[in-house]
Parts: sequence; C-alpha cells; structure tokens
Amino acid sequence: MRYTFSEEVKGELCQVEVLSAEEAQAELIGYLKGKGIFVKTSTDSYISLEVGFIPAARRIMTLMHQLGVDKKKLTLLKNRLQKKRVQVFIPIDILSKLGISILETPDFIENDIGLFGAFLRGLFVSSGSITDPSRHYHFELVSYSENLLEHISKLLNSFLGITGKISKLKYNNRYYVKRGKDIQDILEVIGASRAAGHIDKIITSREIKGDINRTLNFLSANAKRTGDSNVKQIETINYIDQVIGLDNLPEELRKIAYMRLDNEDLSLTEIGQLFDPPLTKSMVYNKIKKITKMAEAFDKNVKNINNA
Repeated sequence: MRYTFSEEVKGELCQVEVLSAEEAQAELIGYLKGKGIFVKTSTDSYISLEVGFIPAARRIMTLMHQLGVDKKKLTLLKNRLQKKRVQVFIPIDILSKLGISILETPDFIENDIGLFGAFLRGLFVSSGSITDPSRHYHFELVSYSENLLEHISKLLNSFLGITGKISKLKYNNRYYVKRGKDIQDILEVIGASRAAGHIDKIITSREIKGDINRTLNFLSANAKRTGDSNVKQIETINYIDQVIGLDNLPEELRKIAYMRLDNEDLSLTEIGQLFDPPLTKSMVYNKIKKITKMAEAFDKNVKNINNA
C-alpha cells in the first residue's frame, strides 16, 4: 500500500519519542481538540475520538498509558470503501485530569514552544494535512472552532514569525500556510525532522534552479542588447564609409571604426582589449558615440538639402 506524503509525515510523528508526562499531556490535548467529541447517553458519558490513521490510534493508546489513563474501549470501524478507521472511547474524567477547557488552551502549552509543538503534533495528526512539496506547498489544520485556529495562528506567529490564513469551509474552518520555509519550520517544531529535511532539499533545489534561470535570462537579455547595439554601430560606420569614407576620419575614430567592422560579435569591452595599450569600455563607447553624432549630422544635412 502506497502512503501519501501527508500520511508519511503523520507516520513519522507517531514515532516521535515523548520525553515527559507534560509532553504526552500536551499531545493528547491536541488529539482531543482536533477530533474529540463529547458523548452523553442515558447510562454513560465519554469522549469519542475517531482517527482514520491506525498508527495514530496506537499513539493515543501510548499517550494515555503514559499518563495513567485507561481507555474505555477501542473499536475498529470500516466504511463503505473498506478504509479502516479507529474509534477510541475515553473516560470523561480525563478532561479534569488533563486540565482541558473546551474554550481555552492550557497556559503551560502557550508558554513553552516544545509543549506547543507536542500539542500541534496531536492536532495535525488528528485533523491536519500537508501536500507533497514536490507539487506545491500547503499545510493546513481543520477545526470546527475558529477561535482555536485563531489562537494557534497567534502562537505560531509569536513563536516562529509565521503568518497563516484562516478560511471557512462548509462545516469547519481551515488554517493554512503556503510558504515552504514556514511549513519546514512547523514540521521541525512538531517533530517531523525527516519531512522537514525533505522540504529543505526541495526548497534548496528550486532556489538553485531559480538562480540558474535568472542568470541564463540575464545573459540572454544582455547578449540580445549587445547584439542589437553592435548592429546599430556597424550600420552607422557603414553609413559614414558611404558618405565620406572611413579613411577621411580622424585617426582615433578611424581605428575604432575598422576594429568594430572586423569584430562584429565582440562587446565594447572586448574591442578595447584589442588595442595596445588597451582602451576601457567607456573610451571605446565615447569614440563610437562621436562617429554616431557625425553620422547624424551628415544625415540631417542630406535631408535639409533634399527638402530645399
């Protein structure tokens, strides 16, 4: 079975080592905020937590075990497409044990980037997705709570300087980021170092290709400008030759004119290097400019005579 890039990232996150009870607590809160549903029946109350990714269900079990919370029950479901989903039923008293508020994110998550990353990891695995960066950059979190996404947006901006956007879906809200470097930073914070490294390689490769393309475009444009300029210079010199003859030019202009005609493809800098001693580009340009002004003067006189 072939996994999507998003599933590969989630698989990596489900293997991240949890270093403390606080980190396990923060990550589990992320899962509950992402997919937790409070269920109350005539005989019982519990939290239903459904994930479509089996490694995520195992991860939830591990986190609950580390926190000393027993699962109520675990059910494997299948939909019409035979895709496996896992539904975890969690005792209601876990809310008070974890200090979870329906409306607020715990202070200890807001004040520590490591714990915030653990919280974001649970939220992403349960209700987020990421597009294959070889196609385009897109990271998103989906939640019914616009306030939660706005709060996450503020924390990401505060911790990492990341500016994302929030849009409304039919039944939910979506927070998304489309800048490659920002997505790389988020992956680093939530613990997906391998995926972050993969994006870094793609970003670097694209930057190199972009630099090469810009250089080639610059060289091409520069070559075109040089070619157009050379053509005009040669046309001007040929005109002078037809009107008075190049041998009648002052010596310094005559040498430049002949050197230009003999080396049509060279730039002004390269023309200057052919002289002994060498001439600078500006020296060659000034001499060519004198020839051009001379040609313009001859052309103006010819027109005045014809109009007389």
